Amino acid sequence: MNTRNEKIRVSILALAVQAALITMFALPAGADDAANAEAESLKRPTNYVEIGAMNVVHDSAKFGEYNGLNDSGVYAIGNFDVRGGDAYDEGEGTMRYEAKGINLGTTSRTLGASAENQGKWKAGVGYDELRHYLSDSYQTPQQGSMGGNNFKFPANFGTINGNAAPSARVLNATQLGAFDQKDVYTERKNSSFSAGYTFTPQLSLDFDFNHLDQDGAKLLGTSSLGGVRIPGAGANLWRAEGVNIIMNPTNYKTDTVNLALNWVGDKGHLTAGYFGSFFSDGYDSVSSQNAFRQQAGGACASGGSCTYQTTVMSTAPDNSLNQFNLTGGYAFSPATKLAGGFSYGRNTQDNSYISGQPEIVSAPNSSLDGKVITTHADLKLTHQAMKDLMLTAGFKYNERDNQSDSDMYRYYAINNISVVDAAPNAPYSNRKTQYELAADYRLSKGQNVRLSYERENIQRWCDSYAISGVNCLVNPKNDEDRYSIGYRLKAREDVNFNAGYTYANRRADSQGNAVTPLAGLDTLTPDDVNAQDYPGFVAYPYGSRKEHLVKAGVNWQATEKLDLGLNGRYVHDVYDETLGVQNSHTWGVNLDATYAYAEKGTISAYASWQESERELKSGAAGNGAVNAAESYGDLVAPTNIWTNTLDDKGEAIGLIAKHGGLMGGKLELIGDVSYSLDKSYYSTKVPFQANCGTPAVLTCGSTPDIKNRFITLKLTGNYQVNKNGKVAVGYLYSKLDSSDYYYNGLEYGYTPNRVMPTNEQAPDYSVNVLTASYIYSF
Repeated sequence: MNTRNEKIRVSILALAVQAALITMFALPAGADDAANAEAESLKRPTNYVEIGAMNVVHDSAKFGEYNGLNDSGVYAIGNFDVRGGDAYDEGEGTMRYEAKGINLGTTSRTLGASAENQGKWKAGVGYDELRHYLSDSYQTPQQGSMGGNNFKFPANFGTINGNAAPSARVLNATQLGAFDQKDVYTERKNSSFSAGYTFTPQLSLDFDFNHLDQDGAKLLGTSSLGGVRIPGAGANLWRAEGVNIIMNPTNYKTDTVNLALNWVGDKGHLTAGYFGSFFSDGYDSVSSQNAFRQQAGGACASGGSCTYQTTVMSTAPDNSLNQFNLTGGYAFSPATKLAGGFSYGRNTQDNSYISGQPEIVSAPNSSLDGKVITTHADLKLTHQAMKDLMLTAGFKYNERDNQSDSDMYRYYAINNISVVDAAPNAPYSNRKTQYELAADYRLSKGQNVRLSYERENIQRWCDSYAISGVNCLVNPKNDEDRYSIGYRLKAREDVNFNAGYTYANRRADSQGNAVTPLAGLDTLTPDDVNAQDYPGFVAYPYGSRKEHLVKAGVNWQATEKLDLGLNGRYVHDVYDETLGVQNSHTWGVNLDATYAYAEKGTISAYASWQESERELKSGAAGNGAVNAAESYGDLVAPTNIWTNTLDDKGEAIGLIAKHGGLMGGKLELIGDVSYSLDKSYYSTKVPFQANCGTPAVLTCGSTPDIKNRFITLKLTGNYQVNKNGKVAVGYLYSKLDSSDYYYNGLEYGYTPNRVMPTNEQAPDYSVNVLTASYIYSF
C-alpha cells in the first residue's frame, strides 16, 4: 500500500501527545517552572515531585554514554525538589531546608538534602552516580570479569603465528568460539557531607568531605616480552610485542577534605584553608596472557593444553595531596583594590614496585618515594584612575617542583630478553610566571576600548638527573609576549558590536645536547641526544611561534520580536622551526536568531561552521640523515622531506520552537531539531618516493574521512491538569552515523600480525525514547 503521497492531517496537539519529550536531556517541567520563577522562589519556594516512565527503543552504549540509557527497556522517571522553613514567605524565622533528587531512575542519579539557620549554621549531605559506557562491541578470548585484574586464555585456545600476514593468519573454530562480547564502562559513586558555622558576622568556618568510589574498567593495550621460550616447544619462542587489548580495572577510592576559615571586615576579607586528597587503588597490578608465537607450526596446537606467557603491568599507585591555601583582598579606597592568593601543596606516593616479574632486571630502590611540591601565588591590583579609565595589573606564579629521586633503571628490551636496556626516570618540574597590564577606557557613552599586555615565562627542568652533566629536556624554556586590543560599541539601543585582535610571539630555547629518558635504547649508557629527533625538529607545544587572533560579533534587535546575532573568530599560527608543525589556522562562524511570533510563542534558529588545518613537515632516513648521536653537532639533517596536512571541519544547524497558552492556557509545546556533521582527514605527500601511493607501500595520499553525523529531534508537551498537577509526554529521536578507519584494524583478518582482534565497531545508533510523567507542584 502506497501512502507516501497521501495528505495526512495531524493536529499539533495530537503530535505532541503521541511524541513529546521528557527525558534527562530536557529540563524536567517542574524544574523549568522553578527556574522561571527563580526570583520569587527566594521568598516563596516552588516545590515539585515528578514520577513517570520512559521507554528506550534500541541498545546503544554510545547513546547512553553518560545518561544511563544504554539498554532498551523501561526506565523510571523520578525528580523532586522540596524546600521549606520559616525563613520563607516573609516568615520571622531563619531556618531553611531543601531535599532534591534528579534522574533517580537511571545510573546518572543525584540525591541531596541541606538545612541552614541563616547567619548561624548550615549542613548538607549528597550522593550522585555516573556510569560512563565506553564500548558495547568489545570482544576478547581472554577469560576474566570486567573490573577484575586477571585475564587468561582458555587452556585449549592454542597459539597464533605472530609473523603471518593478516590474510594468512586465520583463527580456527576453537579460537573464534572463545571470543566473548563485553560491555565496558566505568562507574563512580560519590558521597558528600558539608557543614558551616558562623561565629560572628565577621568570622565563619566551612567544611566539606567527599568520598568517591570508582569501579569498572577502561581498555588498555599490553605488550609481551620477546625471546622467551615456549614450554615444551623446543626452540619456538613467544612473539615480541604481542598486543592484547584488555579491560584495565578502575578499582579506585578517593577521599577529599576541604576546610576554610573566613574573615570579612569593612575593607578586606581573608580565607585560610586546607585541602586534602587521598587516593587508593584496590589493585597494584593487572595481568594478562600472550598467545602469539614467533614461528609458524607446531607450538601448543589448539585443542591441547597450553601454558601461556603472562604479562603484568602496574596500576595507578596510591597517593596523597595536602595543600594549604590563603586568599584575600583589601580595598585601599573606593578606587583602589588588591586581591590575591597563595597555596602550597605536597603530593606524595610510595607504592612498592612489582617484584618477581621476568621483565625486571633490577631497580635501584624498592619504590619511587615520589614527592612533588606545588606552589601558587597571584595578585591583582585595580585602580579607577578616572571616571572613564580603569587600570589593572596582575601577577601569577605556578611551580611544580618534582623532588623525587632520579635513578637508572635496568630492564629487558621488550623485543628480546637477551638485551638489557637502561633508562633514568626524569622528575620533571616546571615554573610559569605571568604578568598582565590592562587599561579599560570609555571613549563615549556606549563605546569602550580595552588594551592589554601579557608576559609569560615557562622554565622546565629535572632535579638531580641520574645522567650527570646533561639536561633532561630538549626545550627547557619558553617566553611569550601577548598584545591585545578589544573594542565594544553600542551603536544604537538595538545594535551592539564587539571586535578584538591579539598578537602573540612565543620564543623557544632548545638544547639539542639534552639526553631525554627515552633516548639511548639497547644500551646501558643512554647518550642519544635531542630525543632522537632530527636536527631542526621541535614539537609544536614548545616551538617558536607567532599567532594572530581576530574576533568580531554583532547583535541586532531588529524589531521587538526579532533578535539576530553573528560572531566569528580566526586564528593563524606560524611556527619558526625547520621541521615539525609549520603553520595552522582555525576559523569559526556562529549565527543565531530568535523570533517571537506570538505572545507565548517563540522560534529560535542557529547555525555554526568551523574548520582547522595544520601543516607539518618532517624528514625520513636516507641520504646520510642521522637522528641518533652523542652530540647534537654529529646529527645530520634529512634531505628526504615529507609533509602532512590535518584538516578538521564541523557544521551544525538547529531549530527550537516553543508555544504556550494553548487550550485555555493549559498546554505548552516545545520542539527541538538539530543536525551536525564533523569530519577529519590526513593528507601526506612523500615527493622523494615515486611509488609511495602503491598498495604495497602506501606512505602517501589521503586517508578516508573520519565522520560523525548526528541528528536529534525532541518534542515535549506539558498539560496543566489542575492548579497543582501537570502531565508531560514526550518523544526523542537520536541518530548517529560514524565512520573511522581505525576500527578496521581491530577486525578479524585485518589486525596487524601481532595484535589480538577485538572486533570493535565505530559507534552507530538510531534510538527512540517515549516518556510520560506527572508533576505535582506545591
